[in-house]
Amino acid sequence: IIPLEEYLFSVVPGEIPALWHVEALKAQAVAARTYAYYHISKKKKKALYDLDATTKFQVYKGASVENNKTTKAVLETAGQILTYKGKPILSYFHSTCGGRTIDDKYVWRGKDLIYLQGVDSNFCKSSPHWKWNETLSLREIEKYVSNKYSKVRKIFSIQFKRNKGRISEVKILHRNGILRITGNDFRLLFPLKKLKSTYFKITQKGDSLELHGKGWGHGVGLCQYSAKGMAENGINYKTILHYFYKDIAFARLVTSGNLAKN
Repeated sequence: IIPLEEYLFSVVPGEIPALWHVEALKAQAVAARTYAYYHISKKKKKALYDLDATTKFQVYKGASVENNKTTKAVLETAGQILTYKGKPILSYFHSTCGGRTIDDKYVWRGKDLIYLQGVDSNFCKSSPHWKWNETLSLREIEKYVSNKYSKVRKIFSIQFKRNKGRISEVKILHRNGILRITGNDFRLLFPLKKLKSTYFKITQKGDSLELHGKGWGHGVGLCQYSAKGMAENGINYKTILHYFYKDIAFARLVTSGNLAKN
């Protein structure tokens, strides 16, 4: 049990390097605060907790990772959250977009939030994940897919559907039938750095797929490395957030738990 702002003292340096430009840190602080408040406001009455401490929600490592610079960014944006039509937004963020973010509807089935639309951004070129290459053998794919989907045996073919350059759906024909999953669910079947994003092109070489990819993460909402690049080019945190979240407004949390216009 911890106050929201103190929670952010650990979350912000847990999500991005504390040495980054202060305007990028502020953008992350507001996005993280909004993300937390959104989930708190949606929590079921009998739920045991608001958020967990992992990437399933946001990374929380406790007081040991707190940093003066990120704490300052949290304090200087205290209470600020992002809203759409007066309600807190689901402020997704990710490491590196690779040149363009993506609409949430192409990543998660059943979602189509107007404020989560893809935008172009080349500000994340400094990211070590701007471009990457990986090779997946058929045996590897069978192994990781069957770890979660036990009925998948002996893959005959794999088809990839794209939207806006990213893999949005994967269709796997196997001995026991057909498996259809989202591109992001396919990505998450593999170890963390094995398949960094769904933004990749494919070349088949025998029983293997050579992937030539860009970015790291699901690609929705705020691109953290773009925030870094924009901040280093003199762009303030409010402009950064308005760029990655469409038609949003800033509001401030007050002690009663209600929202006040910022």
